[in-house]
Amino acid sequence: MALRLFSSISVETTLASSINSSVTSMTVAAGTANSLLGGVTLVANSQFTVAIDPDTINEEIVFITAGPSGDTFTITRGQAGSSAVSHSTGATVKHVLTSSDLNAFEAGSVSDAGGTVTSLLLMGG
Repeated sequence: MALRLFSSISVETTLASSINSSVTSMTVAAGTANSLLGGVTLVANSQFTVAIDPDTINEEIVFITAGPSGDTFTITRGQAGSSAVSHSTGATVKHVLTSSDLNAFEAGSVSDAGGTVTSLLLMGG
């Protein structure tokens, strides 16, 4: 099970280019990748949950699993009951907390290399 990372100071951004429903990477607006992560550093076997096109018919939940490389992230598509769909340049991307995140925490399946995490990992205030 991947370590789920969260931030209370994540700043929403936009897609720098459109993505179709099958790609496994996304590029956000220039210079905004680290702000989106809000102080979180992705490590091996970790994930950071974001929504693309939140609160629209095209909303998709994705897990950022690697990056950034510049402003590009590796993503796992169609999470938390959503489906992988195409998104246009300029689509909003923001960090979210989903029921899947909370279910994993409640089940004790949020873990790191040392074992089960007993509290949410939050960055910021």
